[in-house]
Order: sequence, then C-alpha cells, then structure tokens
Amino acid sequence: MKARIDMNGWIQRTIRRLVREAPENRLTDFGGIPVFGAPIVGTADGDGEVFRTFRKVVSRRHILPGEILGRDASSGAQGDAVRVVSWALPYSREISRSNRTQDWPSDVYSVARNNGGALLYEVGRRLVELVREKGFAAIAPSLADEYDAFRCPEHGFSSTWSERHVAFAAGLGSFGLNGSLITPKGAMVRLGSLITNMPLRVAGREEKDHRAPCLRDGGKNCGHCLARCPVQAISADGLDKSRCYDRRRVIREKFLESYASKFRMLSAPIVKSGRREAGYSLGCGLCYSGVPCEASDSTSRRRE
Repeated sequence: MKARIDMNGWIQRTIRRLVREAPENRLTDFGGIPVFGAPIVGTADGDGEVFRTFRKVVSRRHILPGEILGRDASSGAQGDAVRVVSWALPYSREISRSNRTQDWPSDVYSVARNNGGALLYEVGRRLVELVREKGFAAIAPSLADEYDAFRCPEHGFSSTWSERHVAFAAGLGSFGLNGSLITPKGAMVRLGSLITNMPLRVAGREEKDHRAPCLRDGGKNCGHCLARCPVQAISADGLDKSRCYDRRRVIREKFLESYASKFRMLSAPIVKSGRREAGYSLGCGLCYSGVPCEASDSTSRRRE
C-alpha cells in the first residue's frame, strides 16, 4: 500500500511541477501572468467498464486504455495495472475574469487558450519521459498516432480520446449543460491525461449522475450558460456542437491574423481527420465564464 500512495504522490507532484515551471505557462505580452493555476489530478482504472461506455457516447473508435498501453508495455516495462491519470488545469483568475464579456472572447483569454495547448503538449510529452525513466510504460493518448478528431454521424464532432470523459472517469467532475466538465476548480479548465501501468491508487466517483454539479438538475434552474452563448448553441437539451464550431470558426477568421502579429502565439500539433500539423487554436469560452460554475463546483455556490 505504501508504494501505491507514494506513486500517486509522485505523479501529482510531478504534474504540478511541470505546469508551474513550464515557460509556456507565462504570458509575456500580458505582464507575465500565469495561464494556469495548480492542477488537480485524478486516476481511473483503465480496465473499467466506463471506457467501453465511451465507445457508445463519444465514438465507436474511442481508445481502450489497455489496447494502446500494450504498445509501450511490450518493451518489457514493469507493472500489470492499467491506469489513466487525468489532470485539470484551471485558468488563472486574471484570465477567467477577463473573459466575462458579452460578445467576443478577450485577447488575454484567446492567447492563453492557444498557448495552453502548447503547454499541454509539452507536459504530456515530458511526463511520458519521466514515467518511462522510472521503468513503467506510458502513453499520452492525445500525442499518440491513434489519436484523431473527426465528424461522425452519431455524435457530430468526436474523437478517439475525449479528455472531458476521461476526466469524468477519473473522478475530476461531471458535465454541465454546455458540455463542459465542472471540476472542483470550476469549468474554466484545460484537461490532459496519461495511460500507464504504474500501480496507482484509483479514486472513485462520488456522483453517479453525470451532470450532478450542474445545480443538481442538469442546469435547468440555472441557465446562465444559455444566456452567455452569443449564438444560442446551448439549450435545455444540451450543446449544439455544429453551431458552437461555427462560432469558433468565425472567431478564428476574425482574430487569428491580428493575434499572430501582435502577440507571442505558440504553435502546437492539431489533429483533424487523420492529419496532424502544427497550428494555432482559438476558442470562445464565454459560456463557462461569468457563470456560477466558472471557478468552482456550482453546488457550493462559491464565486471567486
């Protein structure tokens, strides 16, 4: 048992250190403010039935952790467990507050979201190296050849590895009406994950309702995220992914060129329909800023 507790502590400390020390975690164009605060970390059983469920609710192509881990474990790395480590990186307070606008995402949020993608890539890559140095197998699914993002008839926009659903499996939160994951640090987070055979202790999920933190009723008595969306992509039935995507495409067309000329924008690998190439990534984020679940689990009714 002691070894397992130590392993959990080691990987949590390592992730936090990698984020804290990463040069990508500072925005030089905005006074050096951090992109993210201290991450929260959870662990799931990679052989758990929930990952097979993701092949129904995310994509039939969703990766089963044990299958992809076998590619690295075949090298003789020690351990027979299949564990999925997930981490949530909360945006710093300055960035969260800056995005409480009504029409377009703020400059600082947009640069932070883009550069945060580069940070996630580097943290995943470096964590894989460090775990392997300890003699265990490790794969960062979003960096692996098996990862892809695409459109499918059943679910619209989908992928072979959903960081939101994986974080749910690892006990880091549940889903809001707008599709975001509401963590104890709120919905304004970025997510990453790792598959390994380290003998890590698995944390169970306290909530069985996948949308429990959303004011305990799926958000139907809140509605703040509906009002925040400028293109009405959110309804009582959830998120219209196509309408949300169109909004993000407009943002990219409207702002990317000027951002790239004014700010230090970091490129990172972007995968779409089997193609992987370095590029920039802009988003919107209005629906999870300026809402009760922006910076905390909304059941606590806290606001920062």
